[in-house]
Order: sequence, then structure tokens, then C-alpha cells
Amino acid sequence: MVADNKTGAIPMVSDLARDGAQAEREGKPVILFFSLPGCPFCHVVRNNYLYPLLRDSKRRERPIIREVDMASAQSVQNFDRGSVTPRSIAMKYKVIAAPTVIFVDAHGCMLAPPIIGGDIAGVYGGYLDNAFDASAKKIAAAKKAGRVMKGRVKECAPP
Repeated sequence: MVADNKTGAIPMVSDLARDGAQAEREGKPVILFFSLPGCPFCHVVRNNYLYPLLRDSKRRERPIIREVDMASAQSVQNFDRGSVTPRSIAMKYKVIAAPTVIFVDAHGCMLAPPIIGGDIAGVYGGYLDNAFDASAKKIAAAKKAGRVMKGRVKECAPP
């Protein structure tokens, strides 16, 4: 299922364990896009920034982006394979505003500070670039330091 919008479609969150396994295999973060129905700022972030990352990237370079509808009560699978709602995922990451974009590792640990709010000043792309860079550095450092053990990160460090 994808978000209902006219320009671009971001896959809705459904199975974070599967997304995490893909992130681990490919050495990339999972990007969680927290939104609300009818949110105009969410529409701008979705269609002007996140969807183009999916549309314009080659398949192997394509980021893993999942939209989390904070108003939804639908059951989805969390990183630990437990059943949760999108609302509870937002609560776990202390998301209180839409849009919010967070970058997490294969096990749900935040890799960069959250990007909260819409693109008012025209610098949202820079915020995303910074989060990609911070995420890549943390993933590489975790591998180098041996904090990945049998596919598990030992602990979540603060972003």
C-alpha cells in the first residue's frame, strides 16, 4: 500500500523487520517519514524530496523509505517482529509533529537527529544530505568497531 497523493508514492510501513534485513544487507539506513492525512507540509516533503529519491535512483542505490501514517491504527511488524501500530512507532521515537523524518539502522536505532517540520526556507535537501552523511558514518563505524554481532547492533547510541 502506498500513500494517497497525486505526484509520488512512498511505500507505507508494513514490515520493519523485512526493511531492516534489507538495510543490513545493503548497508544503508531505513528512512521513516512520519505524516498525517491532509498535511500540506507532508505533501511537500513527500513529493519534492522523498519521492524523487526513489524515482531518480538506480535500484541498488535506492534508499529504503517508509511512510508512517501517525493517525493509522493498522497493525504492522516492528523491527523485532512484534505487532505494533504506526501510532506506537511514532510514540517510540517521540514524534509529535508531522512531517518528521528519521534515519534508523537495521534494528531501529536512530542514526541522526530527526528532521522535524516542513520545508519553509528551501533547505530541506541539505537536512536530508546531512542525515544521509551522519547515517553512513555511523553504519560504517558500527561495522568497523564490531558493534554488529550476528546481525544485531549491541546498543542504540544517541543520534
